[in-house]
Amino acid sequence: MNLRNIANKYTSTINPNIPATLKANDGYTVDDTGKRVPKFIEEPVTIQIQSLTSQDLAKIESLEQQGQYLNVYVTGQFHVLRRLQDKGADKLIFTSFGENGPSEWLIKQVAESWSQWCKVIVWRQH
Repeated sequence: MNLRNIANKYTSTINPNIPATLKANDGYTVDDTGKRVPKFIEEPVTIQIQSLTSQDLAKIESLEQQGQYLNVYVTGQFHVLRRLQDKGADKLIFTSFGENGPSEWLIKQVAESWSQWCKVIVWRQH
């Protein structure tokens, strides 16, 4: 049973799913100056964005990082920083509520991870 699909059937009637681009981190290259340059593989995905819960907000406040955060639900698995694999965090590009154009969002935390879906907390980059 895919609980995400069941819940999404109801939540998407009042909060529609939206298209996004996943920038999956694929390690890095080194430029001529010796600087590491991240590599990404881009893939279209469908997401549902929601405001943070009070519990999620309490976790973020302890990081002492200002900015805008959202919850994102998605089918599949996204990743945060993976140092042992020499990979940074994945990113999402999407147009948020009431905005005219897309923004890049860093995946800061995997809040829930299940076999068929995950919930991540994203932080606006620009």
